[in-house]
Amino acid sequence: MKKEQFIYDRSLREIFQNIPQKLITILTGQEIKEILDISFPKVEERRVDLLAKLEDDTLFHLEIQSTNDPSMPKRMLKYLSLIYDKYDVLPLQVVLYIADEKLSIQNSILGEHIKYSYIVKDIKEIDCHQLIESDNINDNILSLLCNIKNFDKILTKLKEKLSKLDPKVREDYLRKVFYLLRLRPKLNEFFKENQDKEIPMPFTLVKEKDPWYKDGIEKGIEKGKEKAQIETALLMIQEYNLPLEDVAKKLNISKTILEKKLKESKD
Repeated sequence: MKKEQFIYDRSLREIFQNIPQKLITILTGQEIKEILDISFPKVEERRVDLLAKLEDDTLFHLEIQSTNDPSMPKRMLKYLSLIYDKYDVLPLQVVLYIADEKLSIQNSILGEHIKYSYIVKDIKEIDCHQLIESDNINDNILSLLCNIKNFDKILTKLKEKLSKLDPKVREDYLRKVFYLLRLRPKLNEFFKENQDKEIPMPFTLVKEKDPWYKDGIEKGIEKGKEKAQIETALLMIQEYNLPLEDVAKKLNISKTILEKKLKESKD
């Protein structure tokens, strides 16, 4: 898995575990009543992105997909088997496609003695205003991936939503915003061009802390703040599982020093 895809997947799983209720209602027509265990211990542990019980007791299985994976039908069938084996109920299965490229994921397996299918939904088909107007911040963040006709309006509205959060919670969501913006190149470019004008969200404050944001990294290097560089490096290694050698090279930090700091942080 590519490093950036890992970060997208991680951020999205966190958002969905916090339940973007409006989006779930759009996808299923119901609200979630109960979150279920998403892990399936077998020979190798398997975890689904979201498994929940809806209001009418239907089991809802959601997978978030950022690529047109040709193996998706086999994966979904395997998940169906695991869920059915564990809960003795056949779930409603949905693959939510969140990439910018055109959707081409197959949604069925057809054979002489088997007919299996699931729902594939492109998040770009969803009106972003339904999510940005939600009272749930996870819905609000996901509106960035929907069908946006007015970037200015959505970013301004999202700023208002984020400003109401506790500062520590807000910083975590701002980091997720940065990651998700990479899935929408045009919106990302619009944001970068306008962040120092009158539109801006409070993202500039967090930009330098985002280990993937090139401008922030380069700015930190230019200022020569060794402590900030090391903290950023440790974050990249420990939280995002990036190779120590790559981080040391990117941030121009001695590998020996970084190994020492990494050991100290674990003690």
